[in-house]
Amino acid sequence: MKALVVLGAADGALSTYRIAAEMGYRTIAVDRSAAAPGVAVADEYLPLSTRDADGILRALASRGDLAGVIAPCSDIALPTLLQLTRALGLPVHLSETAVRASVDKTVLRGMLDRLGVSSYRWIEGHDPREIASRARGLRFPLVVKPADAQGGRGVTRCESPEQVPAAAQAAKERAYGGGIMVEEEIRGTHCGCECIIEGGRVVFMAMTRRTLSPPPLTLTTAHAMPTGLPPKVERACRRLVNRVCGLLGYRRGPLNLDLVITPGGEPYLIELGVRTGGNGIDDLTRICHGVDPVRAAVRAAVGEPFELRPHEPRPVMWQVLAAEQAGRLVSVSGVERARALPGVAELVILARPGQQARPYGEVSDKLGWVVLRGDSVAALDAASEAVARTLRFTVASHVLH
Repeated sequence: MKALVVLGAADGALSTYRIAAEMGYRTIAVDRSAAAPGVAVADEYLPLSTRDADGILRALASRGDLAGVIAPCSDIALPTLLQLTRALGLPVHLSETAVRASVDKTVLRGMLDRLGVSSYRWIEGHDPREIASRARGLRFPLVVKPADAQGGRGVTRCESPEQVPAAAQAAKERAYGGGIMVEEEIRGTHCGCECIIEGGRVVFMAMTRRTLSPPPLTLTTAHAMPTGLPPKVERACRRLVNRVCGLLGYRRGPLNLDLVITPGGEPYLIELGVRTGGNGIDDLTRICHGVDPVRAAVRAAVGEPFELRPHEPRPVMWQVLAAEQAGRLVSVSGVERARALPGVAELVILARPGQQARPYGEVSDKLGWVVLRGDSVAALDAASEAVARTLRFTVASHVLH
């Protein structure tokens, strides 16, 4: 049996392990944390950082059973993916330009400025004081973020210049390379976009309408499909993605993007990653459109052709489950009753009694998630309310619904 190397074993990668097994591949989990949830479902485990390309290569170089390498939901592992596929003679679907644009947000912004699309004012630097001073010349509100982190870590929305110094310091602390980026906020509808690329062009695209946490944070708390956006807007997004793929030299595989659609219908590309998206977008896409982006990503990783048979969109929603206050998680109750509720397609509980729970300040704080489906938005809302009434997380001496 051939083996698939999976760079990362966080919760966002769980579907990759499941799908790879269904497709007949053994999985080798690479993660420095033995407690990462994907480790328990993998066939093998390498206790190495996904950034340690040389160490991973030494561990795998003598094997003759490798089919491919994949980095689900992880930008930071993409340089390792590119190095491993080249060194091991496995299918290579990444370009160096695509990897740089995924890992470093300033590289992407510079590329888009030169292309003349999705342009807005932004600055970069490494000194929080200097960044705060320069930021006064931009239009507020601003978004301050690490140049090379992901998952909303260290990202802050600033309404005034007085908020920037602390935000810049927080961004620097979460950045792998210490780089800070500040950009003018684009107002509009926040969307996720999951694409499958073949021959440098979009062959499948699914868009979500994102719900964000209250300011100053910018975390995704919910995704909904379909978006309800006019078809001409989705066509404009597809044209934008095709142009960007040409710029990146990206020919084949998954592509995840964050977009903002202005009230006038113009799409602005905020960030991208040449990998599958997290936050349940794979489940949403499969249920809503009948296309599994994770299965397509595995096929790209091992050099197999895509099999895409989309159906008419069906309403679906993903919602994060999180604590309202910090404390020790005492118990989780009502899980099986919630799973049995009408409209619940999937309910995943990551948290375990005894662990510390925190309000949703970064992606690692989520206690789990729920995927809902129905015939209408009203049906999704009703299912969400039913889950909230049924599922309970008891934190310390308080009960959170």
